[in-house]
Amino acid sequence: FKSLALVSSMGISMVLATVIGLAAGYFLDQFFDTSPVLTLIFLVLGIIAGFRNLYIIMKRVQRMDEDWDERSKRK
Repeated sequence: FKSLALVSSMGISMVLATVIGLAAGYFLDQFFDTSPVLTLIFLVLGIIAGFRNLYIIMKRVQRMDEDWDERSKRK
């Protein structure tokens, strides 16, 4: 069930990182009047952060599956 919970959080993690990057860029563009430069930069950074989160989650799920396989082989 832990693996299933981690995998189901992948979509939320990707979307949340992208939206946070977009919102931060939009806010900074409004503050510094540099529209759309900072919005695009922070959107790209948010997308990169989302993919980084996906990579971390996938490595964690892979490690959990390997641990599960090791325990199964011992029995």
